[in-house]
Amino acid sequence: MRPGGKDGKLYRITFGAVITGGESTTITTSGFYRIVSRAQSGSGIPVPGETLAARGALPLAVGNVYWAKAGQNLVSGDAVLPLNLKLISFATDVQDSSQGQSHDVTTQADVDSGVKAYIPGAFKERTGTINGVVDVDSEEQYELWGEYREIIYTDGTNVARFPSRPVEHEYMMSRRETDEPGETELWEYMPLISESIQAPKPMDGVQSFSFNYRIDGKRKPCLIRREVEGAAS
Repeated sequence: MRPGGKDGKLYRITFGAVITGGESTTITTSGFYRIVSRAQSGSGIPVPGETLAARGALPLAVGNVYWAKAGQNLVSGDAVLPLNLKLISFATDVQDSSQGQSHDVTTQADVDSGVKAYIPGAFKERTGTINGVVDVDSEEQYELWGEYREIIYTDGTNVARFPSRPVEHEYMMSRRETDEPGETELWEYMPLISESIQAPKPMDGVQSFSFNYRIDGKRKPCLIRREVEGAAS
C-alpha cells in the first residue's frame, strides 16, 4: 500500500488520567498509550516475540508510546497514560526533514584509495514546517500564538490575560489510517518545539499560517507501524 496525502492527518495530543496496574486491571479502550512505569517482572506490557527479538528488537521502555489493545492486562508496577487525539483543523500540510552529521576521518593511509573516509555523527535532527490557514476558532492555533504574543481574551463579560510562555507541543501524525484486518497503519509520534511562526495578512486571498518546528528527542519520538488484527475497538 502506497498512501496518498489524503490517507494521513495531523492531530494534537492531550493526555488522559494515568491507568495504574493491579489485580484484574486491563486496558478498556484500544488506542495509543505512553508507558509511565513497567513492572520489573511479569509486566502486562507486550514484549517482542522471538522473530522480532532475533532482528534486534528491544522491549518497550518508560516514555515510549505504543498501540495497546483493549483487554491488555496491567499488573502491579505497570502504569500507562492514554493519548487523546484531536484533529488539527487549521493544518493543510506538513513538511518534514531529518538530517545527521558525518565526520571526516581521512588520513594519509587513505590517499592511495582516492576516497575520503567518514564516520557517522552521534546525533540526528528532525525539523520541518506545518502549514495551514488562520483559524480564529482553533484552540491549537492560539496555543501557538501564545508562545510569541500575550493574549487578552474577552467574551463580553469576562476578560482574562494570558502572558506568552513556551510550550512543549505533543502532536501525532498519521500517514495511513485503517481498521481493515490484515492491513497496515503508519503513525508518527511527534513531540515538538515551535521555533518560529509566519502569519502574513494579504490584501486579498487566504491568510496563511505556518510554524517551523524541531522534534524533541528527550520525549522519545517514534514511528509506529501497526498491523491490524481486527476491527478497532
